[in-house]
Amino acid sequence: MRNNIKTGYLVWLISITLLFCVGATSQPQPSPKGNLPQVTQANDKVIVYYFHGNYRCYSCMRIEQYTRESVEAAFAKELKSGQIEFRSINVDLPANSHYVQDYKLFTKSVIVSDMTQGKERRWKNLQKVWELLRNETTFKDYVKNETAAYLQEKRS
Repeated sequence: MRNNIKTGYLVWLISITLLFCVGATSQPQPSPKGNLPQVTQANDKVIVYYFHGNYRCYSCMRIEQYTRESVEAAFAKELKSGQIEFRSINVDLPANSHYVQDYKLFTKSVIVSDMTQGKERRWKNLQKVWELLRNETTFKDYVKNETAAYLQEKRS
C-alpha cells in the first residue's frame, strides 16, 4: 500500500513536470529584466546554463551530465578561448534564486544565453531535454545544435 502511494505520487510529479514542459514556449526570449548574470569581460560569448536545485534526482543529474559532455565534446576550442561557457547553477541558493524569475524556470532547465558586450541579448530554454533524456545521442545533438546556432549568429 505504501509503495503504491509513493509510486502514484512519483507518476503525478513527473506528469505535472512534463505538462509544464510541453505547455511553455521554447522560442528565443528577449533578455529578462532583473538581476542578470554579469560578465567581467567585454567580449561576446554564448553561455550554456544548467539550473538545478538542492534535490537532484537521477534524471536531473543525467541532464547536467549530457549537457556538459555535449558542450565539451562539440566546442572544446570555443570553451578554451572563452567564446562558450558552461555553468551549473543551484537556484536554491539565495544568491542564485533570481534566475527562477529571470528565466521563468519551473523545473531543472538548460538555457542558452547570448552575451554581447557583457550584456545578455537573448536566451532560449532548451525544453526538449526532458523529452530526449532517454536517447543520449539525440539529446547531445539537440544541445550541440542549439548552442551552435547561437554561436553561428554571433560569428555572422
